[in-house]
Amino acid sequence: MSDVMKTLSFEYLIDVCLQDYYTKGKIFETDKKDFFADINDNARMNFDKEYLRLPIGPAAGPHTQLAQNLLSGYLTGGRFFELKTVQIIDGKEMRSMIEKPCIDVKNVGYNVEWSTELTVEEAADEYIKGSVLLQSMAIELGISDIKDFVFVISVGYNLEGIQSKKISDFIDNLKDAKNTTIFKECINVLKNNISKFKRFKIEDIDKITSNITNTVTLSTMHGAKAEEISDIAKHLIVNKKINTFIKCNATLLGFDNVRTILDNLGYENIELKEEDFEHDLKFDHAVDIVKQLKKLGSENNLFVGIKLTNTLPVYNSRKILPGEAMYLSGKPLYPIALGVARMFAESFNGDIAMSFSGGIDKNNVVDVLKTGIAPVTVSTLLLKPGGYKNMKILADKISHEQFSFEKVDTSSVTELSEKAKNDSNYKNKGDGRYLEDTLPIYDCFKKNCGICVDVCPNRANMRVYDDRFDASYQIVHIENRCNECDDCHTFCTRGGFPYFKKITLFADEEEFNNSDNSGILKLGDSKFLLRDEDKTVYEYDINNNVKKGIEKILETMIKEYPYLWRNYE
Repeated sequence: MSDVMKTLSFEYLIDVCLQDYYTKGKIFETDKKDFFADINDNARMNFDKEYLRLPIGPAAGPHTQLAQNLLSGYLTGGRFFELKTVQIIDGKEMRSMIEKPCIDVKNVGYNVEWSTELTVEEAADEYIKGSVLLQSMAIELGISDIKDFVFVISVGYNLEGIQSKKISDFIDNLKDAKNTTIFKECINVLKNNISKFKRFKIEDIDKITSNITNTVTLSTMHGAKAEEISDIAKHLIVNKKINTFIKCNATLLGFDNVRTILDNLGYENIELKEEDFEHDLKFDHAVDIVKQLKKLGSENNLFVGIKLTNTLPVYNSRKILPGEAMYLSGKPLYPIALGVARMFAESFNGDIAMSFSGGIDKNNVVDVLKTGIAPVTVSTLLLKPGGYKNMKILADKISHEQFSFEKVDTSSVTELSEKAKNDSNYKNKGDGRYLEDTLPIYDCFKKNCGICVDVCPNRANMRVYDDRFDASYQIVHIENRCNECDDCHTFCTRGGFPYFKKITLFADEEEFNNSDNSGILKLGDSKFLLRDEDKTVYEYDINNNVKKGIEKILETMIKEYPYLWRNYE
């Protein structure tokens, strides 16, 4: 099994989107009924001089790494995208540092991820493709005739790396991509395929902006020195001329305060290390840095703000994920992050731009935005059952509310922070049962389950209708979109591993040979290499009579999803 996800060409992305939509009423396994297309402006905000229709979207993480992920987030209501962090260590070297599985969100959110697993150059291409894809498909689908979303890039983790040519070029190319090879390719693809669109016209291509972002978030490692954080931010403001947000760590709240919040909410089993708090930036220093940077930003006609908060380092007592340490997100991070927000709001008397991520859900999203804190982003929520559809729940929740984002309301933040410490929505509900693995290759249940499809951030699992089986919906796995994060296993109602067990589509011989999965490799127009449920490998001609399960799946895929195979030729 390969844990290396691969990028898709822009032409392939456009083809899949249009074919999916006009033949299946869905795009990348998101049904049209789950699209968010409300264009009222109640919740709009001006974010760093960019129009933002809704101040919600995916946080930097598994949902903002690939172009198809970005589109999935947009279709369901996300309009603010924190793109996954890039750093000088990337690609194969980074993948070797991230052990798998890397995500565990059965109850609390835990991960052992870091920055993007792509190379910096690949990441830039994905973000540029993603921006053009969202702009063109928004018009085609009647969602928005103007660009109504914002991309924010994230860089880390030290000054030397961020000053390197690799990261410097990344920032410049995302500020304006017009001279990049990939942007030119995207525009040419749109021109050459304009006849495939129904609503998007040739003149709409001129509307597509090459300005992918004007804002960067500085992501720093735990233990980073105050001086280096300040120096990096000054470099971004003065030398790169880009609006800058500083991502702050949850440790700013202090060990005793965090421990008390966790204990009161029933998370006594979460083990903290005092040294993680001792080595991190202290709050007084953080305030001094932000004050200095706000002044510097004003002098350079740029915005400076803070992002609350980074994930919280904890001891890996669960032993589900590899390693000694892991990073906490989700429900218990909400009152902790709000505690940090309260401290900053009081220190700046509300005169500070804050974006927020940490346990946002349907129960608190309106309350947080009402304080003037915005935008808000989510990751753990999108990894739960429902997946990207959980974004639509948030979008529906806020789209008809009225908000003011001129200033943070300190008293409202204080009140909300106190409430969160004892809010029953964020108490520890436990992990529930861990199920024995009874997942079959076919026929999970006699109904359309598909949880493994919804929770996959990379759209690596798909539902395939085939009424020749006992269960009319089968699950097919797409190998080159998967990085073995394990989220589909976490929520499998049969306790199994869909990314190992289900019939798999392979892009090339290397993928096929590196896997034990039952699956399909295209060899030619009618020739395929199959590994069946008994692990027998054989060549198969589609003109043969269909007999076995895998051959039925192959026949259905060729008939219903011929456009998917184009990526395997």
